[in-house]
Formats: sequence, structure tokens, C-alpha cells
Amino acid sequence: MKIIAVINARSTSSRLPGKCFAQITDDLQTYQIIIQRAKLTGLEVVFGTSDDASDDRLASLAAAEGVAVFRGARLNKIKRWHDCLAAHDADAMVCIDGDDLAVDFNVAKRAADALGGGGGDVYEVPEDVICGLLTYAFTRQAVDKMFALAPDPETDTDVVSRYIEAAGLRIAEIPLNDDERGLDVRLTLDYPEDAEFFRRVYEVMPTDAPGS
Repeated sequence: MKIIAVINARSTSSRLPGKCFAQITDDLQTYQIIIQRAKLTGLEVVFGTSDDASDDRLASLAAAEGVAVFRGARLNKIKRWHDCLAAHDADAMVCIDGDDLAVDFNVAKRAADALGGGGGDVYEVPEDVICGLLTYAFTRQAVDKMFALAPDPETDTDVVSRYIEAAGLRIAEIPLNDDERGLDVRLTLDYPEDAEFFRRVYEVMPTDAPGS
């Protein structure tokens, strides 16, 4: 199987405008840390953003980091995935959210291994996962089935779980280690205080440290 890691990122955010450009370390902004960590999965990395003019700068900066950039539907994330998988002739994808600054490349590798095993259409982390380590991995067939339910580029498909359920996809769990679950910590960048949190974390930890 050809499995790609797709970073989902947009320049616009209502809660924290421009969070993808937030300066986290002296040298690195959010989008750069996400790309760095995605590369550590060992998968081909595709930076997925919209074809809206508001994401022109983000697309250009991501390309400068040495990864492929795919631009697609602004609102319909599932259509963007569908078109990205087709453009890269990929059989499956591991989703990497552009605001998960501690996305765990080891969990992503396990998700890719699970995809290769063929036991499910979609792989998701258990409910007690430490928030921000990873969320989903999909086969191309799974994305195709969800896309069939929402082909309009103007459909907002941000709540993907609704489409997983509506498409009747076979769900399997991404295996986690004990230290990757059960801790009430949120490792996502949604508010100004989250940016400060990650600045403090990456003062004492390298930005390529594993999630554990």
C-alpha cells in the first residue's frame, strides 16, 4: 500500500487567528514543527490546505520546508482528502492535524502498520488517548465512501465522525501504549494560552521528542 501522511492546516481560525504562524521556539513556527514531526513518521508527507487566497502564504511556506503541498476545497475537508489521495495515487492516509504540536510520529507509524493489515476502513485512537497525539487514519475506499455522501465543495465536513457513522465504515483502533492514554492533558493549539504552554514545553524538550 502507498500510505501518505496528510497535514490538515488552514490560515484562518476563529479562536486563535494565524495560529499556524505562531512563533513557538526562536527558530520554528507552528507549521514548521508540525511538518518536522510529520516527516518523522517515515511516510511521504503532503501538506494539505485550501485553494483559497487566504492560504497562499501558508502553501508557499510549507513548500519551502521540502514537502508536497496539495490545495483543495476550502470547507469540505473530506473532498480535499479525496482529491489529495487521487492526485498522489495513494491507497491510504494518516491524518495529522495542523494544530497538534505534539503529534506522535510513533503512533502514526502504528496507524500506518494497522492500515496495511486491512482490518478496518478507518482507524481511530481510543477515547482515553492523550488528546493531540493522533486522531484518524483512513483507507482510500473509506474516504471515497464519505465523499459520496458530501461531494459539494461548499459542504462543511469538519465534524468527520458524522460521516464515518453515516458511511457505515468499519472502525478499528490504533494500538496505544500505556503512557499514551489516560492522562488528562490537551496537546492542541486552540487558544493563546496553548501557544504559551507549547513555548514552555519546547524550552525544555526538543521539538522532535516522541510523545512519551
